[in-house]
Amino acid sequence: MERHSIEAELRTETGKGAARRIRRSGLIPGVVYGRGNEPRSIKVDPLDIEKLLQSNAIFDLTFVGEDGEESTVIIKDYQKDVIKQNLLHVDFQFISMDEKITVSVPMRLEGEAVGVHDGGVLQQLLREIDIDVLPSEIPEEITIDISELEVGESLSVADLELPETIDLVTDSDEVIVTVVTPTELVEEDEEEEEEEFLEPEVIGEEDEEEGEETEGEDEPEPWE
Repeated sequence: MERHSIEAELRTETGKGAARRIRRSGLIPGVVYGRGNEPRSIKVDPLDIEKLLQSNAIFDLTFVGEDGEESTVIIKDYQKDVIKQNLLHVDFQFISMDEKITVSVPMRLEGEAVGVHDGGVLQQLLREIDIDVLPSEIPEEITIDISELEVGESLSVADLELPETIDLVTDSDEVIVTVVTPTELVEEDEEEEEEEFLEPEVIGEEDEEEGEETEGEDEPEPWE
């Protein structure tokens, strides 16, 4: 796993107003915590981390003005503006290179399923899995060979061939990929549409075919 260097300034101001001032200066607010350490409020340059947000990258973080104090960290969480997609806030976690941590790793399908040649449709249900692993051994991705997958078959997390140094966190019964017939997809879509547009039954409504009248009774309220 590649390591990167980053500098962080400690900050004492908190709150929305302080966060806006930090962003106007070209930096973003953040926090670093974990391994029994007191959380530390920081501000960092977003350009140093934007391209590494989803890579499980390891950082050697130096606290500016703290006599060159350096810590090993990993990005734990971040927030972006929903419209502009600008990075707004980042959480770092203190880590030790000789202690396992839990990370999410993307899944990559390898090969072309036999079932697709036979008219089936490939569905990937799981795009990443959680594992416990030493920071130095975090894989960039985990591949699974789907070339022998036939129509009606699926592969689950239990089918993954992982090194002994990696411990699974995701349930081994979780399905990663399956090949279904086009008719199964149509039936699923129809069931969803029926559930969405199903008219509610009005309790106490008489069957018109019996010819019974309900004079003097109030009309039922419309369904909201």
